[in-house]
Amino acid sequence: MTKLGEQVQNQLRVSDKVVASARTHAEPVSTILAEQAQKVQGPLTKATKSAYLAVFSAMGDGLARAATELGKAEEDLAAERADDGPVRTSRDGAATALAALLGLLRRTIEDHMGEKAVTTYGLSTESPRVPAKLLQYAKTVARLLGEHPAVVTSPLGSTFDTSAALQSVVNQCNQLEAAVGDDDREARELETAFAARDRAAAAWSDVYQGTATALEGLYRLAGYGDLAEKVRPTQRKMRGEEEGAEPPGTEPQGSPTGG
Repeated sequence: MTKLGEQVQNQLRVSDKVVASARTHAEPVSTILAEQAQKVQGPLTKATKSAYLAVFSAMGDGLARAATELGKAEEDLAAERADDGPVRTSRDGAATALAALLGLLRRTIEDHMGEKAVTTYGLSTESPRVPAKLLQYAKTVARLLGEHPAVVTSPLGSTFDTSAALQSVVNQCNQLEAAVGDDDREARELETAFAARDRAAAAWSDVYQGTATALEGLYRLAGYGDLAEKVRPTQRKMRGEEEGAEPPGTEPQGSPTGG
């Protein structure tokens, strides 16, 4: 399983504790709330125990679902990040090979044809370090090699043929272009994964805040202020800066405590 970021891990732990609280304390709290409603509205009240139990169940299930979707989106993002490393390594390797070839070509042209020829073939300036810019630079060199064909033999008998040089540059350009394309695709996929995670995080934040706030209110109405404090939402919890209160223990026993 892909490791989740600490922020999302904390948010998921907060969710788990709120969901566990709702499921653990639904029965006794619903009993108390229904009894209160019956005292106020009479035996025909619609605020029955089963109605409250349905509310607790819906809130717990809704938050659990939002948390699952956030966890999945974070896992997808982490997996997408992990894919970037090998692609970037391949791109950088292709860029290094092309830069080395251009350096060799520059020296070879100067040795066989003189310094002026270096300018003729677009090699008078230093090769760019950024892979995409290096690719464009090399394509210009390839174009100029094709426009100014030459076969030159040095005083020492070595021969330089622009057509052979052109083919080597084109081959290396093709490799780098493919690698740059892969890197661009990965960048777009990473942006998509970030957007999906951010949407899931925003949805989780709304559901968590609404659920925890509602649950806090129900606990306070039932007279369980200690439980209300444990689930009370805070900005730090929503931002994933803390894990939240300790998970609830057993069901409330005895008389409710004031909130």
